Amino acid sequence: MPRPTSRRRARSLQARRLVARPPIFVGIVGWKNSGKTTLVERLIPLLAARGLRVMTVKHTHHDLRPSDGNTDGERHARAGAIKTIVIAPQVWEIDGKRQFGPPPELAEIAPHVAEADIVLIEGFKRAPIPKIEVRRTASPTNEPLAPSDSRIVAVAADHQADAAGLPLFDLDDAEGIAAFIAGLAR
Repeated sequence: MPRPTSRRRARSLQARRLVARPPIFVGIVGWKNSGKTTLVERLIPLLAARGLRVMTVKHTHHDLRPSDGNTDGERHARAGAIKTIVIAPQVWEIDGKRQFGPPPELAEIAPHVAEADIVLIEGFKRAPIPKIEVRRTASPTNEPLAPSDSRIVAVAADHQADAAGLPLFDLDDAEGIAAFIAGLAR
């Protein structure tokens, strides 16, 4: 059977958009300094190259710092996200525009991401969405999340890790991880 051409794949995506399927939410979770932001940055252009419209949501427990051109949301936008949302304790930001007050729950941002095919969620460890756990040996906390979270669907690590029977990706295999995520969107 012949592989679908880029043109056929694009027509298929256009047809899918006509039926207004809601976006697929995929969490990228892990402990601090595990490489979540870097992985998201690498995934965005790979997913976009597959014809998928990618948005990102970043959850942080810290206050938002003034823009210096290198905030996580700005890094996501430079990587090709069509919209970025950053949620902090008392402020949240959509494409750099700040809104003050209690942060929205993940379900409350749905209207802001309707035009996406895939929404990569960085953080929100406890969200009821499929998640990929990121692990690095250099991370200060190395306790695996997957054994206690049935919504983790894969693990990406920079070392030979026990993935508890889940698909295990090398953290540098962004192409393989992107293919896995694209498969979730079908």
